Amino acid sequence: MANKKDPVPPPSVPLELWRDLYHAATRFQLLAPWQWMSDSHVFGVNNEHGTRMVSILGALGEVFGMVTYRGSTGANFLLRLLMGQFAPEDPDGIFYQDALLANFVPLTRLDKPDRDVIQQIDFKAAVSRPKLYPKFKSHKPGYVPWFIDEAEARLLLDDLNNAARFSELLRTKSDLYDPHHMPEFPFITATGTGPLSAGQLEWHAIFADPPPPDPAVNPQEFDLAPLMKLPQVARTQWELTAFYSDMRIGEPPRPFYPKISLGVESSSGIVLGVKTCGTKHTMAQTAVLGLLQSIQAAQCRPVVVKSDSPLLIQALQPIAAALGFRIAHAKSLPMAAEARRSLEAFGRRL
Repeated sequence: MANKKDPVPPPSVPLELWRDLYHAATRFQLLAPWQWMSDSHVFGVNNEHGTRMVSILGALGEVFGMVTYRGSTGANFLLRLLMGQFAPEDPDGIFYQDALLANFVPLTRLDKPDRDVIQQIDFKAAVSRPKLYPKFKSHKPGYVPWFIDEAEARLLLDDLNNAARFSELLRTKSDLYDPHHMPEFPFITATGTGPLSAGQLEWHAIFADPPPPDPAVNPQEFDLAPLMKLPQVARTQWELTAFYSDMRIGEPPRPFYPKISLGVESSSGIVLGVKTCGTKHTMAQTAVLGLLQSIQAAQCRPVVVKSDSPLLIQALQPIAAALGFRIAHAKSLPMAAEARRSLEAFGRRL
């Protein structure tokens, strides 16, 4: 893996598309729909760019802009936020979003590629006090928030225009949502540029799907014979966790967050195994590799391995059966959690 500080060039977007996108963002900024829209005024779009759900930011007076949640992954994340199942301040939230963000920030918060684009298209901020510039970011599960590519720029252009049309409708029809209740949302299904009417919207109920489990790990993919010869010590209990780490890895085509698994002895908190994997491994595969490393380091097999993830437990059942231990669900993993905090604190100091 490359060093996390290695530069990765941003995707290429035609300058003419940049001009259109910045122009649409400026119109949206001047409209300032956050003055009458809240986070609950979510609407959907379903057209040639795909299906997504759009939320306007700014009602709290902190972040001003628009976020587009893409596909079922994006919708699930948004629905969990709206239903309070996922706290907005949860630090793990950044690892699971499938979204595009357009917000407005001071010049000092723009990255160099953003400033380069502004210079090339000779863009001037529309509002002088405070002087804020559009900033566009792509969020993808497991990847570092990154610069948008051409397809994402076209999607954002479409959604900024749709957001302006929808917010103008809501400003004149403030009771639009009154007959409807969560999780029913209005969808724009026809591409257009003119004023939007309530009759053009289609209302659909959207429900959060449970996250799909990783495929069950096949024991035959690993050389388990040497591990099966190791003794199984009575009453041995370990904690096993796997997670995304915020230690960024800078590899093309886009920087990503590595997956890390930790095997920790439940009684002493001794870390037995640490395994880091990239985008080619699932979270379950990462967990298995950490577990096997723990067995090799301890030179014994555990009796019980505890995990707080039902999805991980499901995926690891074949490995547990092959190695002769029981994998059990636990509400919390205190030793593994402490090991994770220490590991991430060390990573931030590097």
